[in-house]
Amino acid sequence: MEPAHDKRDAILETALVLFCERGFYGTPTSLISREAGVATGTLFFYFATKEELIDTLYRQVKSEAAAALKTGVDREPAIKQKLCRVWENAIAWATENPDRFRFMEQFAHSPFVSSMAHEEGMSHFLFLQDLVRDGIRNGIIRDYDPVLLCSILAASLSGLAPRIMAATDPDQRLLLTRQALAFLWNGLAMDPDAGEPCTTAKRRGKNKRSRQP
Repeated sequence: MEPAHDKRDAILETALVLFCERGFYGTPTSLISREAGVATGTLFFYFATKEELIDTLYRQVKSEAAAALKTGVDREPAIKQKLCRVWENAIAWATENPDRFRFMEQFAHSPFVSSMAHEEGMSHFLFLQDLVRDGIRNGIIRDYDPVLLCSILAASLSGLAPRIMAATDPDQRLLLTRQALAFLWNGLAMDPDAGEPCTTAKRRGKNKRSRQP
């Protein structure tokens, strides 16, 4: 027999793809269960309603994304490098998980996700506000509202990630990431010319010549 957690995971993975392709109303639970290879009763055993299913999926994707964004941040020596690491991690996660990125974008402000799920999802990203506040206290980042600055960063990711993801050449993708990092840092920094460059992206590409977009 198929393990219970495999059935639950199959339902969630199938729902993720279908919600992205067809939206909330266009994705009946009968279709999810059929595509997942489980009985409709099995779906309702794990998720009492479609709303509960999408809330669970939203919480899971947000948690996964936040964990990916935090990877290696604590090992960076300064605020600028930490924020650059977060941005690079965000681009890497979006590139490696296009369905999850699309789902998160599609349902970020959706009324089909409960306010509780939205709040829990956003709580995973409070570490970014803490980084920004540290930068403001240390005179590195402009003394603007931290929530506003994080909102700008999130909106920038929404707009820039698809452009970077569309680049099939690794060198081109690296170049676009570096350009985006420079642009974002110049907007955040109290003194845009201060400090070392974003080490990770620059180090990987410093000996390569990349084509201009």
